Amino acid sequence: MAADQDGLAELIERTATGDRDAFRALYERTAPRMLGAARRVLGRQDLAEEAVQEAYVSIWERAGGYRRTEGAPLAWMSTIVRRRAIDRLRASPWLKRETGDDALEVLADMTAEAGASAEGLALRECLERLDEASRRAILSAYVYGMTHQELSRQASRPLGTVKSLIRRGLIQLKRCLDA
Repeated sequence: MAADQDGLAELIERTATGDRDAFRALYERTAPRMLGAARRVLGRQDLAEEAVQEAYVSIWERAGGYRRTEGAPLAWMSTIVRRRAIDRLRASPWLKRETGDDALEVLADMTAEAGASAEGLALRECLERLDEASRRAILSAYVYGMTHQELSRQASRPLGTVKSLIRRGLIQLKRCLDA
């Protein structure tokens, strides 16, 4: 796994210099994973493909900003893909956003794809310890990018209650992860 991550980091670094062959190799090695991550967020193949295409344009343009010391290459790329998918989700109010345990599965898949399986497992365990309302609110906000206002409408709860659920849940997560 470490060798694979080093190889991907090298491809990103070569992409930053404008090396099209390195970018092509990076795409071929990572696109299926990135497409899977986008599809889990968006729920539709066509929109996932569009989000991934946009993400790879961003990867090409931002490759010079990648630093090995700041994170695994798949984590960096997954973040870009996830943000593009969330942007599409926000732009399409008719798309259904999952919450709760579905979001927990998406989060687990994303962390595993990013090469952070130990951290992902710890996060998942800590999330499972939260009360259901806090867990749903946190996952909907951080996995699917829902705003506090959207969560308030979806859950039929006051905005302040939603904000409190997220804040208390994040405090509990921090304590659990620090333990």
